[in-house]
Amino acid sequence: MRFPSEANLRRAIAFVAALGIGVATYIAIADSGGGSPTCLAGGHGCATVAASSYSHIAGINIAIFGIVGYILLLTSAFFANDYARLGGFAVALGGFGFSIYLTYLEIFKIEAICQWCVGSAVLMTIQFLLNATRLLGYAGTDAGAGAGADSEPDGRNPEASTVGG
Repeated sequence: MRFPSEANLRRAIAFVAALGIGVATYIAIADSGGGSPTCLAGGHGCATVAASSYSHIAGINIAIFGIVGYILLLTSAFFANDYARLGGFAVALGGFGFSIYLTYLEIFKIEAICQWCVGSAVLMTIQFLLNATRLLGYAGTDAGAGAGADSEPDGRNPEASTVGG
């Protein structure tokens, strides 16, 4: 299986993280103003979710945890080493798992769906897939040792010939 280049994965991770920061920041700002995010398609799902006891942990809006997670994912995209790969994967895995839990709460406990929360869950799912691909494809490679955009995960260039010079 051929993986996308790590540079392209890092660009995609950074882009999706920036979108996530925007969504989570909007939710946090709406909450800090005493309101709730405006549902784009109408309805009151966002207000119902924001007013629930599940929207805060220890008095902190859960969107703040999302902002921190997305910032960590964005930061991991700037580095091409195993610490960044594993750290990005760990944050994305935690965020993905937490998103599943929050979606469960929305459907079965709160009985309302916030479109912004679903958007963030989708973005975190994409982050999980991108970071898992990055970790599986490039763990153990050293980006500074010649592993370029056209290299295999083990650093070999598939188009370089060793026969004839």
